[in-house]
Amino acid sequence: MWDAFHYCEVLAGRFSASECERIIGLSQGQTALRSVMPGRNASPIRDSDLFWIPRTAKTDWIFERVREVVTQYNVRHGFTLSDDLGQLQLTRYAEEQLYNWHMDLGPGAMSRRKITVVVELAAKGYDGGGTEVFYGDGANNRIALSQGDALIFPSFIMHRALPVHSGTRWTLVWLADRSRATEITGHDWAISSKRSNSPGTFSASRAAAMYGSQSVTFPRTTLVTRHHALR
Repeated sequence: MWDAFHYCEVLAGRFSASECERIIGLSQGQTALRSVMPGRNASPIRDSDLFWIPRTAKTDWIFERVREVVTQYNVRHGFTLSDDLGQLQLTRYAEEQLYNWHMDLGPGAMSRRKITVVVELAAKGYDGGGTEVFYGDGANNRIALSQGDALIFPSFIMHRALPVHSGTRWTLVWLADRSRATEITGHDWAISSKRSNSPGTFSASRAAAMYGSQSVTFPRTTLVTRHHALR
């Protein structure tokens, strides 16, 4: 696996411009779920608006397209993934909204995440913004994405959504989970968390579905304490 490992890969043109607009249009009639995670200073770690896309006859084509992206990527990496695609996350970043450096991992159900997919839906509809991936240097790591491109990487990779200066950025996100039938062994990542006295809170129906409540409290800092090949 590691001989073929890259921090991230871009699969270009997975959705056409008209398909991207159709996906964005799924937000119409929905109430946005505001996701804000406070930081240590005045700037938040996360500030974005979320819409959840369930799998229906109307949206099945989107799920199948995302599955194709993950399957192509996973041929070389061999992650053991669940067949349950869950819901897709449609994310809106308006002016000054962002999601600072983070991994897509956490306690409980979030510890099963293996692969992150981010599809750029409105590449020309905003200034600023974009996604950076951490390579060991925290500057100038912005990934050039065109509308319809899919950025894919292991969920343990540090990344961030840069603040939008004007306009609106839209992304489609899917977090591929490890199969629930897979036992946790030494081949999985162990996560240790340090919590502060004022953790951020993420309120969403997705959290309710996963945790049985209307809010989930996230730790301030998540550190990888040991690493082995993921399967």
